[in-house]
Amino acid sequence: MRKLVAVALTIGAVSGCVNQETFVKNNIRYSEYELDRAECETKAAQDVAVNRSPGAEIAVAILTGVYQTQDANADARRRNYEACMIKKGYQRVELPMCPNAQKAKANGVGPLNAHEKISVGQGSCVASDSSGRVIFSKKE
Repeated sequence: MRKLVAVALTIGAVSGCVNQETFVKNNIRYSEYELDRAECETKAAQDVAVNRSPGAEIAVAILTGVYQTQDANADARRRNYEACMIKKGYQRVELPMCPNAQKAKANGVGPLNAHEKISVGQGSCVASDSSGRVIFSKKE
């Protein structure tokens, strides 16, 4: 039992250190970032419809005992979104998670101060708000 708890704690500690992949374009207001992101998400959803194959779902349920919906077009929709963001001038980057999410929310650029410009470089990190929106900050 102790080993199981130690493994769970280690996994939890390591998972907090994983970098987050996001799209960045420096020197634009956060509100522009949110508009571009929403536009690309909408375009990708309209261009690549959801394709749930009942046969595949039933086969997975028989093999695993768990019925889950599968979207055969999820990867294509993600690639469409990524292509749209790149076309708008964004770069895909990996940033570490901020060690202190509360400080990042207070001092970073995000939804609560969408008029501010994004500036990402050496020492930058990301956090998320309760809605999963990205907050760009500097490590403190």
